[in-house]
Amino acid sequence: MIIGITGLSASGKDTVAEILEQHGFANFSLSDIIREYCRSIGQETTRENLIAAGKYLRETYGNDYLPAQVIKKIREQKIENTVIVSLRHPDEIRLLKKEPDFKLVIVESPIEMRFARTQVRQGRPEDKDNFEEFKAHEDQERTGTAGGQ
Repeated sequence: MIIGITGLSASGKDTVAEILEQHGFANFSLSDIIREYCRSIGQETTRENLIAAGKYLRETYGNDYLPAQVIKKIREQKIENTVIVSLRHPDEIRLLKKEPDFKLVIVESPIEMRFARTQVRQGRPEDKDNFEEFKAHEDQERTGTAGGQ
């Protein structure tokens, strides 16, 4: 089974994935693939760099490139149960819907709660320092003008 998880920043996607991981699911994050790419080319993993890198990878290799990389790993490693976090583009979901036993989970949380979560989590330089920046970026994500992470 493949469970895809989507939702806005800090909505709780990773928490859902961690629960599934505790029940034997392999956990893959599309954002981690983008973070690895940024590091491989010497870029910091700021939110802006992640968005630009995600946009570059999708424009260069196709909108379904990131989940295709995960599917390749699933097949190579013969993994039965997988959770894929941070689905952003409809083409990513379209590709995964072709897989047998694919389920999509949408995680939602109020914006104030999500912003508060970004202020306490560690190790993510892409998080915004103030609520107005966070809200402005979210508005871009919702309208698609941010390019997607």
